[in-house]
Amino acid sequence: MKKNDKKTNNLLFAKNLNGKIIFIRHGETNYNIDYNKKGFKIKGDMDYLDGHLNSMGEQQALNASKIISSLNVEDVYVSPLFRALQTSTLIFKNHPNKDNITIHVHPLLTEIVSSMNNFLGDIDYTKKIFNMDSEIKVDWQIFDDEFKTKEEQNFYYINYIDLLPANKMELIKKNLNESWGNKKGKEILVELGKNIIEFKMQRLESLNHMFQRSVSFKKFLNEKYKESMGDSNKKIFIISHSCFGQIFTSKECYNLKNINKYPKDCCETDNCEAISVFI
Repeated sequence: MKKNDKKTNNLLFAKNLNGKIIFIRHGETNYNIDYNKKGFKIKGDMDYLDGHLNSMGEQQALNASKIISSLNVEDVYVSPLFRALQTSTLIFKNHPNKDNITIHVHPLLTEIVSSMNNFLGDIDYTKKIFNMDSEIKVDWQIFDDEFKTKEEQNFYYINYIDLLPANKMELIKKNLNESWGNKKGKEILVELGKNIIEFKMQRLESLNHMFQRSVSFKKFLNEKYKESMGDSNKKIFIISHSCFGQIFTSKECYNLKNINKYPKDCCETDNCEAISVFI
């Protein structure tokens, strides 16, 4: 095992592709670059709403596709955010077995709600770009089963916010339901984003809540693949985000009553870096 690998009794991640479950962080976006330059203030900037890959991010995904082209893909799960969907389709569209690969959109894999970059854009547009008629099949059934109406789907991430008062969030949901798609709806999102800046919040969703999402997703995997989890030749790919990945790869989280910072034993991945995760 390499020096940077982490091993525990219950969970292990390794910077190789030997495991059953392969986690890949999405490719680079302008938000990734600009946050390092401009800092905290861009968290509430509408220009970064549901950011897309930049040219470097696209190339990173294509490079990753060469690395995994020889692997046997059982299933792929992806966050509903645009940059993750872009990454997944670029990685798998040239796979030798692409006609038998389906990319499943799973809401639990979304990034922690911490900026406008993690708010969904337009669900109709996203589904038009990434659907069953695309170069590779993208299945929205899990997402659609969880969020029934178009309004709910457009702001699904609202359900993961737990650091604002519950009565305030209920009012936001009500107003968005009534005004989605018009000017007032966008104004509500802008005001929500401003909360991060004005109250100097690192995030709107707590790390505790994202940890629970991670636990739920691991339970989903264990139940669905209980017959094949021991077969590491058939890979399950997860295309998600940096912060989610840090919680997903940590054992320390299970021993903490309150997760107020990212644990020391987590894995911080680069854009389009692929690692094995054992659950």
